[in-house]
Amino acid sequence: MSRNAYFAVACALGVVHAAFSGYWAAGGRWMLDTVGAFATEWVDTEPTTARTALLALTAIKLAAAVLPLLAVQDRIPLRKPILAVSWAGSVVLILWGGLSFVGAVIGLIASADNRGVKFGHLFFDGIFLLWGATLLAGLIIDRRASNAAA
Repeated sequence: MSRNAYFAVACALGVVHAAFSGYWAAGGRWMLDTVGAFATEWVDTEPTTARTALLALTAIKLAAAVLPLLAVQDRIPLRKPILAVSWAGSVVLILWGGLSFVGAVIGLIASADNRGVKFGHLFFDGIFLLWGATLLAGLIIDRRASNAAA
């Protein structure tokens, strides 16, 4: 797979993750309960604060998803800083997503309690893990291509 393909897949995964946050910010409820009881309670008790935070989270996720792809294609300025932040971001996504995914698997094996939340973690944290892994793969390929050209 090419460098651009890895960045495109990472972008698509990030956009899917951001879309859920945007959907919840717009008042949608589907799968919100899989985030945890705190999420539905927060949206119910403090809807303005929750929606504002979810909109901000949507914007951050969209930027994290789209900017690396645009940077590696030289479509926007600040390529180096964006890709530098992307290295750290990919590691955070892999660690956060991977640990939460494994925790959800262990939780499903250990107990039947809160199965919906655990399945939600498998889905959402699985996306985080895949997003981070494909982004990291693209970054590694990009670095190797840059070093080979130099």
